[in-house]
Amino acid sequence: MTAINQAKVFFFYSVTRDLYRGQLSLEIEGYEKRKAPMAQVVFLLGAGFNADAAGEAGDCQRTYPLMSDLLKPCFNIDTVSPGQSIEQMFQSSIDSGNYQPIDRLYALVMEADYCIAQLLRPDGSHPNNVYARFLADFPTASLLTFNYDSLPEIILFGMQQWRPEDGYGIPVQVSLHHIDPSILPHCSRRSVLHLHGSLCLYPQSFFIEKSTGRAFDTLRSRTQPEFLFDPDALGPCFPPFQRIQPGHFYRHVSERGIAPVPNKASRLTDALIGATYEQAQSLLRRSNKLVVIGYSFNPHDVASYDPLLAGSDGLNIVLVGPDAAGVTRRMQNSYPRLRWEYVPCKFRDWVEQGYPGVCPE
Repeated sequence: MTAINQAKVFFFYSVTRDLYRGQLSLEIEGYEKRKAPMAQVVFLLGAGFNADAAGEAGDCQRTYPLMSDLLKPCFNIDTVSPGQSIEQMFQSSIDSGNYQPIDRLYALVMEADYCIAQLLRPDGSHPNNVYARFLADFPTASLLTFNYDSLPEIILFGMQQWRPEDGYGIPVQVSLHHIDPSILPHCSRRSVLHLHGSLCLYPQSFFIEKSTGRAFDTLRSRTQPEFLFDPDALGPCFPPFQRIQPGHFYRHVSERGIAPVPNKASRLTDALIGATYEQAQSLLRRSNKLVVIGYSFNPHDVASYDPLLAGSDGLNIVLVGPDAAGVTRRMQNSYPRLRWEYVPCKFRDWVEQGYPGVCPE
């Protein structure tokens, strides 16, 4: 992947928690006050949301991988052994210290972002697509996602409606070239909350306190963790933002997401994931409708979605996807105090039909 030329001089731009709660949050509150009479809709995205992206981008050699696509590239096999799941295979490889399958998965996701998402932006070769239309028709609705990819962020960044400092729903530190501030939006119009982690983001919970004289430097725990934006190979998708140079507590891309294993509960306590869930739960408490696109509520993910649904009595949930009817029947039994509806179609068809089940803003 070709790297873009970088300027020799740049400055480190930090948005602290206080700033996030101050100037940036004032703008967001302004949007919410203007929208107050309208019912707030939140979207939850699964892997099926990305399924139409390659087709919308034209003749593209890449696709966003589904779990069923990963056997050959990640494990070099064509079928799963009887009684075994691909989630168990990822767990076994991690337990044995073999991170090649998860590295390959994340590489496929980043390749799809680099090769597909940029084509769907206003300045890309296929700006008229269902993803851009969807984001334009719901210009301030927050997005929750179990996906690792940056498809929504890349398109929104191209629409000048999103930036990483506040666009993940938590305060994030970034590195920027010297720029004319007018070329970027002052703040994000919406948040994209990655419930299983983003490949462009990692937490930093410790720091090295420098000592004077001959005393040893000391490892200290931060009162509040910092979250760093490091787009890695996706740097060209977010100019003029660039990578924060790796430090003592750098987290490699393969360690940033929650791997697709049978039990994800232990990773949900990660500082970044925990902060993201707090924001997601707050959003749902203020909402009366959750539209779920391309997510099947896999039983392996109960620890991931139960914190969102268990405290949301009366929430209206609309499932969009080819298998939505069956998923709805199953979820109604588990969460009878929620109001379930379904639209059995792919994301592209749902957009072209005018979003049945929900009205655009």
